[in-house]
Amino acid sequence: MTIHSVLGLGLLMALGLAGVVFSAGEKLPPGLLASAGFVNLLLAAVGISERRALTRAGAAKSAIESATARAMGLIWLWGAAALVLVYVLVLSWREWTHFSAAFAGAGLLCLGFSALLAKDAAKGRDDATLLRLGRYLGIGQLVGMIATLIGLAVDPDKEIFFATDSDWAGNGIFLFGAVALALVSAHALIDGKKNSS
Repeated sequence: MTIHSVLGLGLLMALGLAGVVFSAGEKLPPGLLASAGFVNLLLAAVGISERRALTRAGAAKSAIESATARAMGLIWLWGAAALVLVYVLVLSWREWTHFSAAFAGAGLLCLGFSALLAKDAAKGRDDATLLRLGRYLGIGQLVGMIATLIGLAVDPDKEIFFATDSDWAGNGIFLFGAVALALVSAHALIDGKKNSS
């Protein structure tokens, strides 16, 4: 990514955060869903596009998986930032600290994993154990995101479309974060399997 792409992506992420906070403050679920959906799906599209470009260019597996882990980390960290801003500035929900800490932890782990893989790629080597671990973590993440989406769909206490309970904003953030992470994970697993055979 060029510096202009990075700055543009950062600006869009910040605008998405502003949209989420404004929508939460005004109790506008469609606005919150649109903001969270736009940013998360944009991050998923960027991650998938970057992976495809690296694959086409014949990049090392470590470099490809590093870019994918970085995209996942950005999705997790954007979700953490959105939760913190919404529940510190606008709404009140007792459990927000647990979820935001978990999101931030997962995001930092993804970025750390990305850095390890990038270090290997810079040295011109692929660590098979690290790549296999990444695949297992990707499978676990995909299963977890599918479970999250099912949970949001079937649990009658999970409000997304109406600003009734205090967790409605968090549920909207969870929804599109889970969709984005599922897309990136599924693409990485399918692409990795296709390119390893």
